[in-house]
Amino acid sequence: MAKRYNRRSTRPIEDLPSLFGGESESGEVHFEVAPDKAGKQQPGDDFVVPEQYTRPRRRLRFISFGSGSSGNCSYIGTPECGLLIDGGVDNNFINAELARNGIDISTIRGILLTHDHADHVRYSYAILRRNPQMRLYATMRAVEGLLRRHNISRRIKDFHAPIFKEHELVFDDIRVTPFETSHDGTDNVGFFITLGDTSFVVATDMGMITERADHYMRRATALMIEANYDDIMLANGRYPEYLKARIRSATGHMDNAVTARYLTETYRPSLSHIFLCHLSDDNNTPETAMATMLNSLRTIGITPAPSSAEIPDGTVYIAPLPRFKSSELYVL
Repeated sequence: MAKRYNRRSTRPIEDLPSLFGGESESGEVHFEVAPDKAGKQQPGDDFVVPEQYTRPRRRLRFISFGSGSSGNCSYIGTPECGLLIDGGVDNNFINAELARNGIDISTIRGILLTHDHADHVRYSYAILRRNPQMRLYATMRAVEGLLRRHNISRRIKDFHAPIFKEHELVFDDIRVTPFETSHDGTDNVGFFITLGDTSFVVATDMGMITERADHYMRRATALMIEANYDDIMLANGRYPEYLKARIRSATGHMDNAVTARYLTETYRPSLSHIFLCHLSDDNNTPETAMATMLNSLRTIGITPAPSSAEIPDGTVYIAPLPRFKSSELYVL
């Protein structure tokens, strides 16, 4: 009769070698290699951990290419997958800034469109036509409004991928949920963008904060929020009364003081970055907007962080997004 072998180990379970040693505090995974009978590591002292098991967790990167009525466009993504938010900035400038920051444009999946006003859509077709891997992620009504309002090629519809408010989109590990906002575009949305435990919220061009916008903004760890005008500057400025009324309306734009009050009332320690967007060139300044935000936040003991990479407890990083040029690349 052939000899039978018992394949079950008689060693205690806690003494058996494991394939992985677990994750370190930095998020890296380390191998443990069982020693042989002579006490030597196997398969050898030069054992190298495969790169996919030591790569740190991915983080969202953000750049604004321009913010305001002259043109709006920004980037959010990882080295493997990215998205543009709006398409109102010259495509050649976007290409140059992406390259300057080491971002491969072929990794960008498309344009998330907030609404159909010219300063958000002007260069959309040029961007899409030169990058056939991209799609225009917009509501059906927003695309209809875009074609009705502007002299843009109807072939932009060939790139359209319909989106629906409160329906999540998935791009690799990045998840995007459009939500209702209040503005006088044909159909207006903000975006709740997540990767792991990072939540980036786009809340631009709003006359008031809707219930759904408030729901998502309270969950943000990084928030891009409108601070369009200073009410005293608007009142004393050169705009005609009908335009002042439109800006102040519930479907217009956000006043610095309203934005500052909202941030102060809803602040929580998980909010690390605040980006002030769509500042008026006539009725606001970056210094005025920043002073309004900081004075309000100081009433609850919150002070500005020294840098975007160093945010101690009790601080938050705040930056007005430039109107005519790119911001720095932020790692969130």
